[in-house]
Amino acid sequence: MDIYVGRQPILNKKYELFGYELLYRSGEQNFYDSIDGDHATIDVLINSFMNIGIEKLTNGARCFINFTEKLLEKNIPLYFPNKLIVVEILETIPYSEKLLHICKNLKEKGYIIALDDFVFQADYRPLFPYIDFIKIDFFDLNIEQARYIQNIIKQYNIQFIAEKVETHDQLQLATHHGFSYFQGYFFNKPVVLKEKSLPKITNTSRLTLLKQMNQAEFNFDKIVKTIENDPSLAYRLLKVVNSFFLYSSPKIKSIRHAAILLGASYLRSWLTILTFQEASNPFENEVIVNSLIRAKMLEQVAVCLNMHEEKDSLFFMGICSSLHILLERPLADILDELNVDEAIKDGLFKEKHLFFGLYQFVLAIELNDLMKAKQLAEELGLSLSEALLWYQQCIEWVVQLQRNSVNSEQR
Repeated sequence: MDIYVGRQPILNKKYELFGYELLYRSGEQNFYDSIDGDHATIDVLINSFMNIGIEKLTNGARCFINFTEKLLEKNIPLYFPNKLIVVEILETIPYSEKLLHICKNLKEKGYIIALDDFVFQADYRPLFPYIDFIKIDFFDLNIEQARYIQNIIKQYNIQFIAEKVETHDQLQLATHHGFSYFQGYFFNKPVVLKEKSLPKITNTSRLTLLKQMNQAEFNFDKIVKTIENDPSLAYRLLKVVNSFFLYSSPKIKSIRHAAILLGASYLRSWLTILTFQEASNPFENEVIVNSLIRAKMLEQVAVCLNMHEEKDSLFFMGICSSLHILLERPLADILDELNVDEAIKDGLFKEKHLFFGLYQFVLAIELNDLMKAKQLAEELGLSLSEALLWYQQCIEWVVQLQRNSVNSEQR
């Protein structure tokens, strides 16, 4: 499945990049096709941070994202690091004491706030002490509004962004009237970025997460197990860790390690965001089914060889081993992008690594190459007949996951 995000740069007076506005797109056609605003923002957040990866979209520059009234009331911006996003308050949101409280709270927590497509109304003035940017459709700007801009700059030190700048004359006029940042076709049309995406999370995962989010105590172990049982969740976790930490994340050794790096607070926030999106049944995808069987079998082999400390990494390696088929890109590139630990990469590619021998043993069983499987079993000190029994148990484990997913759909 392909996913899309639109991206348009915002520049300063020196034409240097300040940030990007991220825009909902449902296809390669470069326009907004009137989806529900809540779903549009959720899709932008999930596709940017959990599918494409914010490091690929913005390379560390801030991203301006529209938030609806409902999502602001649910505190969705707080689920994302304040150093990465600018919270754009849509022009359709009327002023209220609740909106004022939301802005105060965001400001106290270090978030940058922008009023989008702002039309000057006295009602909004109480918000101004908490606003960093006001975005104005420059095409519709009149002289009276321009003078009002000058007064606001002096009183509140708010920076103004001119949207829909299409000509050099408009750029000069915007600069003259006090605008500091600029966005529009004169510089660049929105670019639509396309990426392959794994299927959405299973209904079982979604129901489990919803139940967990409503509990007073966050059961970390149960959540990790839910993620391990759903490759779509596991992949998105890796994307989020790398998006949130950008270039400072250590190499990821397992799904549990990635969850620990993200931390309970952000983990809970990220999972909550995913529950807003409709679920699907990735178990219909045979590649995902097979990667789960492979991961479980690698885990079982590790246990039988008393490699208990490595079993999580080997399970993780099994999940990673099929990503190139799902995403249609070279596996080495994907693993580098996800910041996966060297031991896992070596286990998939380097013959002399211990993990590689275990991986080849599991592949031989998977491909029913019993001659090779017997040879590798002898080298590892394992019983092939027992290993074949373990493999059958791994298949049964995935079949049970499939049944649970189907049952949750029917509820």
